[in-house]
Amino acid sequence: MSSRLAIEGGEPVRRAPYPPWPVLGEEDEQAVGEVLRSGRLTSLTGGTVAQFEAEFARYHGIKHCVAASSGTTAIHLALAAAGISAGDEVIVPTHTFIASATPILHQGAVPVFADVEADTFNVSRETIEPLLTPRTKAIIAVHLNGHPAAMDGILRLAQDRGLVVVEDAAQAHGALYQGRKVGTIGRMGCFSFWEDKIMTSGGEGGAVITDDDELAARLRMIRSHGEGPIAGERRYYHLVLGYNYRMPAMQAAVGLVQLRRLEEYLEARRRNAAYLTERLKEVPAVVPPYVAPYAVHSYYKYICRLRTDLRQAQGVSVDIERFVAAVAAEGVPISRRYPTPLHRQPVFQKLGYGDVSCPVAERLAGELFILLVHPTVSERDLDDVAAAIGKVAEAYGG
Repeated sequence: MSSRLAIEGGEPVRRAPYPPWPVLGEEDEQAVGEVLRSGRLTSLTGGTVAQFEAEFARYHGIKHCVAASSGTTAIHLALAAAGISAGDEVIVPTHTFIASATPILHQGAVPVFADVEADTFNVSRETIEPLLTPRTKAIIAVHLNGHPAAMDGILRLAQDRGLVVVEDAAQAHGALYQGRKVGTIGRMGCFSFWEDKIMTSGGEGGAVITDDDELAARLRMIRSHGEGPIAGERRYYHLVLGYNYRMPAMQAAVGLVQLRRLEEYLEARRRNAAYLTERLKEVPAVVPPYVAPYAVHSYYKYICRLRTDLRQAQGVSVDIERFVAAVAAEGVPISRRYPTPLHRQPVFQKLGYGDVSCPVAERLAGELFILLVHPTVSERDLDDVAAAIGKVAEAYGG
């Protein structure tokens, strides 16, 4: 292999396309076809969505699952069902996807951005506690990239003050916190089944899980135009402000097939992550994902940190944009991870968040990058990933 970087005209490490994800097959097609032929395409006319809800709840050992149209609408449903309203403050990490925060705005509430831990990239009691005020009503604990947040401290903080804890597990299906599946620890857990998630429901989809009977009833009502329970003839009687956040039956059909494969997918992701971590030990400039002692990671994304401190000490110019572009030129899929924290996003800057400071998240924005370890990836593919990372790091002094 040539030591000259591909971005500078050298031979790339890899020319073959990287294995795709997701990969849906005949069983998924058959499940969707059965729904189409039945003519019962919605949760109001058929039983497919209810079946998916029952199986997803059973997988988590929890009483209720309320399927939704997306992970974003799942979070909005959770906040609405919890009674979050105008003027309430909701603490949310600044280092996350924007959908963790925008549902707060849709409830007329105020997002309060918390910094994150430098190793797990999640909020913790220590990053949340200084932000509490008498107006704080809820905490959104995001299990980012598949690594669980440190929930015990967050729950103690919430219980002491009567706060609602909503888990955003959109990136963490099957991850474990002290042996418990994420999403089952707070008052409600929210999931996404978007196209590239650990499991998909055919492109879009989401769910809220809870053990609270009253919350489950409110979630179902708000999900479907605020309409009262339908028993027999539909009366079109609407009790609260609601939305159409229902999951279509075709998405539920795919979700049922994918749910049955979830443990297989998780095993493959963890195996691939362990293999890549072992290979990257040879690259001192790159820090592989940290896994806390309390956690079992689900590796939605394999997030590495470029050690800017080490490289600056060596007198090397550090530029993560250049590093990522160089690795990509070697034929390996790579991208930066959340290069703009939420409090620096234009949508929030316009709302007056210019003075917010979250130094850890701001530093991570210039250090983190994504590698892919999804189930279709082989060790040979990961060898190419490690080779490309090592080649670029060596060329740039690391």
